[in-house]
Amino acid sequence: MLAWLGLCLCALLAGCRSPGKPTAGPGIAMVEIHGSSPSEISARAEDVFRQNGYQLVHSGPNDLLFEREGSRMETFTYGSWLDPLWIRVKAYIVPSAAATLRLECKAWMVTDKGGVTEDEVPVTHLHPYQKLLDEVARRCNLAASHPSDGSPTTNQIQGR
Repeated sequence: MLAWLGLCLCALLAGCRSPGKPTAGPGIAMVEIHGSSPSEISARAEDVFRQNGYQLVHSGPNDLLFEREGSRMETFTYGSWLDPLWIRVKAYIVPSAAATLRLECKAWMVTDKGGVTEDEVPVTHLHPYQKLLDEVARRCNLAASHPSDGSPTTNQIQGR
């Protein structure tokens, strides 16, 4: 009886983790960004995703949710002929190391968006999303090396 109780307790503790927040691993696109704040990363991510046809659905301090309607080809291949397919991207900003944050995202194909039978199917081909995150990192690094207020950058202060 005591062994069974211990096994149940282990199973319960193993299942305790924040739902919906990805961690580094398969099926996740990610970049590390040095020297930018979460708000700067969020602003750059919003710009990049909007320029690529996504709408910002939710914005929190460390998480973003983007959606766009799927293309005709995506809808034909993965969705229904009656209802459009949607692409949903959930992005998270998580600490990685000192002065480094990681922007990571997962993507889903969504059918019957907002309906009773809404279904999210994970996207396994992450190349397009990795490219978006790479662009966010590029813009953050560019902004960090050329501040708009004219103040010197860390590299300029250190004489690099």
